[in-house]
Amino acid sequence: MADRSVLVPHGCRYWTNALTDDGYAKAVITVEGRERTVRVHRWLFEQVVGPDPLPPSSVVAHACNESLCVRLEHLSGVSQRANLAQMAAQGRSAGRAHHGRADTRGPLGRAQAIQAALRGGLDLPALAAAMRDGDPRPLVRRALAGGYNVDAYLAAVEASDPSAAQLPLF
Repeated sequence: MADRSVLVPHGCRYWTNALTDDGYAKAVITVEGRERTVRVHRWLFEQVVGPDPLPPSSVVAHACNESLCVRLEHLSGVSQRANLAQMAAQGRSAGRAHHGRADTRGPLGRAQAIQAALRGGLDLPALAAAMRDGDPRPLVRRALAGGYNVDAYLAAVEASDPSAAQLPLF
């Protein structure tokens, strides 16, 4: 896993290989001689926690809200209803409650930009630019404008999240 991902200072482990059309990490695995494509975060969660606690209607959610993140500590099994409620509370849903907090490049575009910034290793100025560009949150853009500062970034994310009092980042 470490050779296919990069641990960044704010705690996420970003996947650097293949992506789904909606910006999630994907990989091809072989099970009983058959290849299948999996979303890495769900596959990893099931390998460590086991598939039994995850009914078919559940999802593996990212506490960090980063589709590229494959860090086990940021993942939890929740119902789809709970996941959608968290998205709405944070203004990340596309419905009537949307507050413009989705990246304007789309999830795949954002994931590709972050991967491009990490392609040559951990380049913090390039990572800051990839995370900043397209992010509609003024506080986050301002925090990343001068480069990457983990404390300023995390404080801006928390201050931009109207549900931060109820939902911890990690």
